[in-house]
Amino acid sequence: MSHNNDSVRKKLIEITNQGLLLKTIALNIGVDVNDLSRFKGGMDCLKQSDVEILSEYLNEVHIPQWNTVIKEPKKEEKVSSLDILSEFL
Repeated sequence: MSHNNDSVRKKLIEITNQGLLLKTIALNIGVDVNDLSRFKGGMDCLKQSDVEILSEYLNEVHIPQWNTVIKEPKKEEKVSSLDILSEFL
């Protein structure tokens, strides 16, 4: 099965933007990290068999996302003139 280099590259960029290190991917699929970096940057320097392995790996990898907690803004407190003045003293 032939894999489109551009779609694999796009998926690689997406996964690395989520936090997975390029070095980790390279080690897991058995390719040189420099070749993988060049591929990510737009050069077609991977063998088609390596692109296929990379594609399969990227389709299986899952990056957990943290739930973001939205803090409620603090209630405004009344500030007296003395409080403001004391900051300058």
